[in-house]
Amino acid sequence: MKKLILLLSISSAVLVTSCNMANDADYDAMAQDMCDCVTKSSKGISDEMKNAIIKSEKDGTDMQAAMTEIMMKDLEKGMADAQAMIDLGKDMEACSKDLEKKYDKVYTTEDQDVVIEKILNALKAKKGCEFSYALMKVGAKEMKK
Repeated sequence: MKKLILLLSISSAVLVTSCNMANDADYDAMAQDMCDCVTKSSKGISDEMKNAIIKSEKDGTDMQAAMTEIMMKDLEKGMADAQAMIDLGKDMEACSKDLEKKYDKVYTTEDQDVVIEKILNALKAKKGCEFSYALMKVGAKEMKK
């Protein structure tokens, strides 16, 4: 599972560094597009797994432990979630490339950390994007390590 989070963070890093935003409307649009990508790509992940990831991010607890706990409750369902998380990473790569093209002409002089923070803030404010926010928040933390 650690590799998936790293993959999401790498995808986000590529996206953020190549898609320079000009204003709050651009950050809001980017956040919505990222949320749409995650939502579309995560249909195979159980609600129980998504909720565990969201709760872990909100509580500041170990996401890996939360995911493992859910997987151990029902191994068959857990394996399906694990595969769906791997698929999410693959789908997000493709989606990130599409978003790079979409936002290719928008520029900023802001530092990458500021851009990431603005996208995360816009994502956090969106209803229905809690899972997307949790994943991207973890990805952003991994990038800083």
